[in-house]
Amino acid sequence: MAFWNDKLLEPKRNFRWILKVDGVDFYYIKEVNRPSYEVSTAEHKYINHTFYFPGRVTYNPISFKLVDAANPDAAETLRQMLFAGGYRLPTNQDVGSQTITKQGAVTALGDIQIIMLSGGGTGKSGGNTPGPTANAGTHNPGDVVEFWTLQNAFITKIEFSQLTYDNDDLADITVELRYDYAILNDPQSSPATGGKAVAAANNNLPYSVPRGQNPERQD
Repeated sequence: MAFWNDKLLEPKRNFRWILKVDGVDFYYIKEVNRPSYEVSTAEHKYINHTFYFPGRVTYNPISFKLVDAANPDAAETLRQMLFAGGYRLPTNQDVGSQTITKQGAVTALGDIQIIMLSGGGTGKSGGNTPGPTANAGTHNPGDVVEFWTLQNAFITKIEFSQLTYDNDDLADITVELRYDYAILNDPQSSPATGGKAVAAANNNLPYSVPRGQNPERQD
């Protein structure tokens, strides 16, 4: 039976999700793309024929977009992530030779999870109690229906929106991430259902320092 004829079947929806990024309140994030991957191919030619063999799997970068809030300052948070990864301005000889390390960049960013929810919000009755566990191929209100965990993710690009007098849109920031691979529905790092998943997405940076100061390296 097609899903539009069965009230118990609910498709995943593009707007039912949260993105867990340490130090960024989840409600400031307004857009993210899910992980994608490609399989390379090796080619072998024989007379008039061509044969293909699967090669390496490569995961493509993802990006997310967030509102450039003033308080808490989104731009400042991202700057501190960059500096916590090991970057320093070349203001003197001691720091001019420092570079970003993978350990520092990954630790500074923290855990990244893309969590897709069913339609029940924080609980079956609309309260704070998570809904029951889904079974028989259906999803109950408050359930997590899909979640991705990015392994060893770090920031590769930060792009601020253009300033213009022509519109009154909210300023935003686009952040691009690289990662080694993505785990779909990892049982070892399963998020809580419903409201608990939302609460888990709202964390502070453990190394945060006052505005304008440089945090300690995280490597």
